Amino acid sequence: MINSTTPQFHTILNQEVEYMSGLIIPVLYLNTSDGIKRMESLVNYSIANSDKSISWHRTRVRAIGLFYDFCQCELNIPIFKGSDPHRTIFRSFANSLLMGTIDIKSGLDSTKLYWPPSSMAVTKRVCSAITDFISFLNDEGISNSTFLKSRILIKPNNEPASLKFLFQAIIIKKLSFLGHLSNTTNQAKKLRDQKQLEIISHKSSTTTKWCAESAKRFPIDLIGPLFKYGFILDDKSEILHEREDITAKMITLLLFFSGMRNSEPLHLWFNDVIPDYSGGGLCQVHLRHPSDAKTFIIGEDKLRSQYLAERGLMPRTKGPSKSYKVGWKNLLTDKSLTATVFFLHSNAQFLFNQMYIYYLTRFRPNLIEVNRNQGRPDHPFLFVSNGIDRATGESYVGSPYSLSAYKKAFSRALDRLENVSDIVIPRGLEYGTVPHGGRHFFAGSLADMGIQPKIIQKCLRQRSVLSQGAYTAPTFHRIQDCLNQARQNMDSTMPRLLDTLGIK
Repeated sequence: MINSTTPQFHTILNQEVEYMSGLIIPVLYLNTSDGIKRMESLVNYSIANSDKSISWHRTRVRAIGLFYDFCQCELNIPIFKGSDPHRTIFRSFANSLLMGTIDIKSGLDSTKLYWPPSSMAVTKRVCSAITDFISFLNDEGISNSTFLKSRILIKPNNEPASLKFLFQAIIIKKLSFLGHLSNTTNQAKKLRDQKQLEIISHKSSTTTKWCAESAKRFPIDLIGPLFKYGFILDDKSEILHEREDITAKMITLLLFFSGMRNSEPLHLWFNDVIPDYSGGGLCQVHLRHPSDAKTFIIGEDKLRSQYLAERGLMPRTKGPSKSYKVGWKNLLTDKSLTATVFFLHSNAQFLFNQMYIYYLTRFRPNLIEVNRNQGRPDHPFLFVSNGIDRATGESYVGSPYSLSAYKKAFSRALDRLENVSDIVIPRGLEYGTVPHGGRHFFAGSLADMGIQPKIIQKCLRQRSVLSQGAYTAPTFHRIQDCLNQARQNMDSTMPRLLDTLGIK
C-alpha cells in the first residue's frame, strides 16, 4: 500500500467486531456531514473474508479510504458536474496514485492530499481492491437497491453515496481504472487469460516484469555455517536449549530442507510430527489444515477448530492478535486435508527428529506449565515462545511462537554468522538471505538434481505444477556451468574463429 499518505477524511482503527468474538479487523470511519460514520458494508465484507490475512484487509480498507479522500478534494468538485464524472474520476484517481499529487517543479499540491508516486504494482493493487469490494456487494444482492439503480448523480460524501458512485461506475458502466490507457483488445485477452478482474493495463507502463530468478535462493555456502554457528546462544552451556535457540533452528530446518513457507511451521501441532525412536531418524511430518482437518488426537475425533474453541482458542488463521495470527495458503492435500512433508537431506531429517524428541520431552513441557500458571489455556501448537515483550513487560512464555519472533531470531542468526565468519551478509529477498530463501533453496535444489516437475509439485505441496517456476529457475552459477559444458562440447566440433581473422 501507499504507506506515506496521511488520511484526510477517513480514519482506520483495528477493532474487535461485535458478535464475532476474537475477530480483529481494520475498520474504516468516514468523515461525513453527519459526523464520523463507520462503513458498515466494508465491515460485512471483512467478516465474510475473515480467513484472509491482516494485510489483505488493510489493503482493502485503505483503498476505499483513499478513494473517499480523493472524492472530497475541492479540486475535484467540478468533475461531478461534468458530462462523464465516473470515467473522469476513475482516470484522475488512478493517475494520482501512480504519479502522485505533488507538483514536481513547484513542490505544491493543489489537491492538498500530498500523495507520493506509487509503483504500477501498488496502483493496481489499490484499484483491484476497490473493484473486488464492489463486485462482492453486487454478488450479495446490493444491486437490487433502488437507490443504487437511480441515475441521479450524488457526490461520494458518505457511505451510501460512495457505494452508489462506485456501483454505477464498475457494475453498470463497467469502467476500469486507467482503462483509457489500455489497448481494448489486449485488455480483453488479459481478462480471459487471467480469469480475474484486471482493472489497470498501462499501455506505456514501466512496470517491472520480474523473472523467476528475481526471487533468490539462500546462498548454499552459508547453509552449513548458519546451522553450526547462527543459533548459538551460549557456547559454554551443556544444556541444549540454553546453548542454542532450538525453536528457531528447528523452524529453519523445516524451511530449508522441507520447503515449508514461513508461516507453515507455526500451524504445526505437537502431534503432527511422528518421531522415529529406532535410531534411523526418519521422522514423519504432516501439515494439516488449521481449522478443517481433524485433530488426529486419540479420543478427540473432531475438527481442529472445534478442539480449539473448546479451549477458548481460534485457528491461527483467525487469531485475535498480530502475534497469534499467521497466514495459510491452500496446499495440495489428501482427503483428510493433510499434506506430507518430504525432506531434501537425510541428515536434516535426522537432526530434526532428534531435536523434536528433545523439544517435546524436555523443553516444551516447562514452558507450557508457565503458560498454564499465568492463567492462559493450554494449546496444541508445537512451537512455543520463551520471551517477554520488552515494550510492555508482558510474558509470552509458553504462548504459541509468533512469526515476528522467528524473523527476528533468523536475523540474529545471520548477525552471529557474520561475527564468527568475519563477513558481511547482504540482507533482503534479492539476495535470498530471508527465511523464504530457504524454500527457494529447497525447490531449486530439487530442480538442479533433475527431479520431475510433478514430484517437485508434491514436495512443495502446491496445487498447480505451474506454480513452481518462481522457485525452480536456475541460478546464475547453474546456467554458467551448463554453458561451460556446452562450450566444451562445441569447441571439439567448431573451427577456431580466431583463425578467420587471417592473423598469423
